[in-house]
Amino acid sequence: MDYQTVKILSYDNIELAGWLVYSKPGSEKVKTPLIVIHGLGANKQFMMSYIQLAHELGFPVLAIDLRGHGESGPSLVTLGLKESMDLERWIEELINNGYSYPVLWGTSLGAVTALLAGSRLKGKLKAIIADAPFDNLYNALITHAQVFFKISPFPMVHIVAWHLKKSFGIDPLKVDCVRAAENIDCPLLILAAEKDVRMPIPMVRKVFDAAKCPKSWWIIPNANHELRTFDPHFKKTIAQFLYDL
Repeated sequence: MDYQTVKILSYDNIELAGWLVYSKPGSEKVKTPLIVIHGLGANKQFMMSYIQLAHELGFPVLAIDLRGHGESGPSLVTLGLKESMDLERWIEELINNGYSYPVLWGTSLGAVTALLAGSRLKGKLKAIIADAPFDNLYNALITHAQVFFKISPFPMVHIVAWHLKKSFGIDPLKVDCVRAAENIDCPLLILAAEKDVRMPIPMVRKVFDAAKCPKSWWIIPNANHELRTFDPHFKKTIAQFLYDL
């Protein structure tokens, strides 16, 4: 794959890094880029299977490092708030370089970032694939407290939520993918994993149910939050959604 490293500045002067992977030979006329967005604690290198599939399907691909991740500059991770604004900067960069409106493909925090950005970018996106987003950050904190620490949500989650809002300006109730989905106007594919205990199916389904745009829903068989095997069924689902745009 032929690619180059691209760097831009966020609106608050954080350096953001990405790989721009060019279309494979014979697909040069494809001007719709696909932006791949990783999850919390990962980086663009974790997304090689996503990049490869999109490349095989003929798309130019921009794989980004979220702020505070990978080769992007150090920054507080804001769990989708500023990351979604960074995504808007990336889209501006693509359009300024002759590409058309992109498809966003995010997983976990990347899915949240894509949905939050999509709610503000009406008429400026080709489509969104959101794999395992939470409904809102507050509920995600509750789920993670129960799954990882086996503790009652109250009072710990309430204290954490208060601290996030007071110290960092992050209101967990307002980092809300359900509300974002209501305002998205492009085609939307929502994925949930059958064995995901971190973003369980009912949580993800709330996002799908809220969307008023053309939308598709698929539960990935035998998958947990992290595992994506890119088996033929998975590849076919992604390819069919993209080819139908």
